[in-house]
Amino acid sequence: MVHVHAKDLMIDHDGLYERGILSAGMGWQVPRMPGLGDVDWNVIFSGLYRVGYDGPIIIEHEDRRFEGSDESVKRGFLLARDVLRPFVK
Repeated sequence: MVHVHAKDLMIDHDGLYERGILSAGMGWQVPRMPGLGDVDWNVIFSGLYRVGYDGPIIIEHEDRRFEGSDESVKRGFLLARDVLRPFVK
């Protein structure tokens, strides 16, 4: 089954400068909930619709700002859902 993972990422430019791209993202890629990072969701969903994708969108929850309690995790998922909802028709 084909599916898409929705995850966002913020780039720490100082960390990227210090470690470089060969560090495989360690120290400069900061996972964020969809809508809180640098991903342009308009571009992503535009591409998905152009190729005819009509499958599930799986939200990846890797943002440490939304950890520590069930309430925080749920808040992260609800935020991501609300950010992505306008793109899912």
